Amino acid sequence: MTGRPSRWGLVACVAVVVSVLTGCAQKDDGVDKTLTIDQAKSQTQEVEMRIIELTPATYVADVRQQPEGVLLACSPTSVTWAGGATLTVQSDPDFTKILTDIQTAFNADPAYTTIMDTDYHGDPVLTIHDTAGSQWIVRPMKRGATLDISSSSPCFATPDGMQRSDSY
Repeated sequence: MTGRPSRWGLVACVAVVVSVLTGCAQKDDGVDKTLTIDQAKSQTQEVEMRIIELTPATYVADVRQQPEGVLLACSPTSVTWAGGATLTVQSDPDFTKILTDIQTAFNADPAYTTIMDTDYHGDPVLTIHDTAGSQWIVRPMKRGATLDISSSSPCFATPDGMQRSDSY
């Protein structure tokens, strides 16, 4: 290994960025003018934790929620907060069942919509959207060694003194 990101890792990152930008464009003007960066981060991470809590504890060896995310551009004057979490798994979990159970829980709440798909390896990929424009992508990675959550908040006005690609 050369220390460079794998091709799949780059594809996943590009998919998240494209999904974030698409999600922002679906709103009237693409920007929640009342949302602060702290609220965006907090709300997005709260749902990451809800996803983690819906994963059976018998399969969870370790949980690492990213303490910081990055600001991605939605428009010249707005950004989204993008972060994530990783669950290291144990005991050979059935990822399809886990993601189906998570999907069922979120589908019970009218604030969320979900899409279950598969990646080119045939592994399940769950995408969760909320009515505000946030998104979470949940999928097994590293040959089934982890369950990864990539997340993004709704678009909001770029905070004073900050710009896209800043960490927060």
